[in-house]
Amino acid sequence: MIEILRKQPLTFYTRNGTKFFEPFRAVDKNKNPLEISWNHKPQTSSIMAKSAYNDDYSIYDMDIEKEQKKFHGVSIVASSKNKGIGEVLNLTSLITFNENKFNDYSVFALRDSIPFFAKYGFNILSSNLNEILHNLKILTKIKSERFFDTKESAKFFIDKIHNSSSETDKASYIIASNNVISDYLRILTREGKKIDTDDLYNHTHMHFSAIDTIRNKDYLNELLDKHEINYTI
Repeated sequence: MIEILRKQPLTFYTRNGTKFFEPFRAVDKNKNPLEISWNHKPQTSSIMAKSAYNDDYSIYDMDIEKEQKKFHGVSIVASSKNKGIGEVLNLTSLITFNENKFNDYSVFALRDSIPFFAKYGFNILSSNLNEILHNLKILTKIKSERFFDTKESAKFFIDKIHNSSSETDKASYIIASNNVISDYLRILTREGKKIDTDDLYNHTHMHFSAIDTIRNKDYLNELLDKHEINYTI
């Protein structure tokens, strides 16, 4: 019988000036225990989530730029889908981001993972007008009255992007458009609604900032508690 020690207080160690959590236990969506730890290589660091019952493990490769206070998520590979392991990996990366008081966390997301990252507070960060207009047009087709304002905002920004002669104004419309799209995806994913990702643009850059930690901390802390991770953002 494996002794399962849960809700252990997190402790940290420092490597090359960056703080990392010591190995600890969490649970997946089905309350199965996971062993969470960092693995360091010369060019990258990875968060590992290993089953406490077998040799299955999942990994999240990260690039860390300490001097610039930047995180970059390279790839998440989960051993099993629909068990919340990817969620645990992402949450523990956000713990490290928060503990080091970093400013910028970026990921390159394929269309299937865009809602996943939006759920945790990441926002689309794109200057590609084809991508932005493509996603805004999806919002103009929303039928639910609940998202009337979202639909109207999408129409407004499509018009402004097409017709603005000021590059400064256009840049602000692009930022606002990215936020409208991200907020819509975030609401749906947090409610567990299924999103047809085939309609989304095929890839995008996404971004999480220090201020997003504050904006999303209540939701993130709920998830940390669900996975029995003894840490508060």
